[in-house]
Amino acid sequence: MKIGAALEFNLMDFPGKIAAVAFTPGCNYRCPHCHAAPLLKDAKDLGSEGFLNYLDTVKDWVNGVVICGGEPTLQPNLIPFIKKLRERKLAVKLDTNGSNPEVLAQLLAEGLVDYVAMDVKGPRFLWPATAGVEGHCDAMTESLKLVARFPVYEFRTTVAPVLRGNGEITFLTVQEMAAAARYVAQTTGTDAHKYYVQKFVPRKDGLLDARLESFPETPLQLLQDIHKEVLKHLPNTQVRG
Repeated sequence: MKIGAALEFNLMDFPGKIAAVAFTPGCNYRCPHCHAAPLLKDAKDLGSEGFLNYLDTVKDWVNGVVICGGEPTLQPNLIPFIKKLRERKLAVKLDTNGSNPEVLAQLLAEGLVDYVAMDVKGPRFLWPATAGVEGHCDAMTESLKLVARFPVYEFRTTVAPVLRGNGEITFLTVQEMAAAARYVAQTTGTDAHKYYVQKFVPRKDGLLDARLESFPETPLQLLQDIHKEVLKHLPNTQVRG
């Protein structure tokens, strides 16, 4: 399995765990606001064995692993890699864009993942713009249903600038975020989800679409207004800075 970078263990990425973080290269989305590309651009491939060797050096502290990217479910050896982590009695958190429900279904059936964080790219009608690719809507919808069956999970949306069809670039609006929240609740049949509304943070020379590098962070007032409206549809929504 390809692992393009590894972050030192921390307490932030996997709630309740001291976790090492494995970044996997490659993604089937082209989200204009993506900031992960610079983390992997010049990274060497550590490989699964290289990462496992790293875990050996921190085994006295680390009790979890976060697998993110890129999109980890594109990796053909993801499941064997997770099984090796399980052999080491490590908890596993997967960050995913939800484009590969077949892999999520297998992970769920075999009980291989403890926590899943799935990105919701705004309201369904904007997914092609926010994900940067056409299609995938049916897959993402199926993944919403699957992720809601994992032991612990979260959905999250970055309130990012959106490239509009008229050439404008504006942040996701309160109404659009409310539509995203409604869609999550309607698709899964429940509003009892942990849902995070996240701010967009620009990165100079480090976003997939350079036009967004001149944008500011998501305004605090917009985040607060979105939070207030989204709570009507998903009562367990929080703002994540």
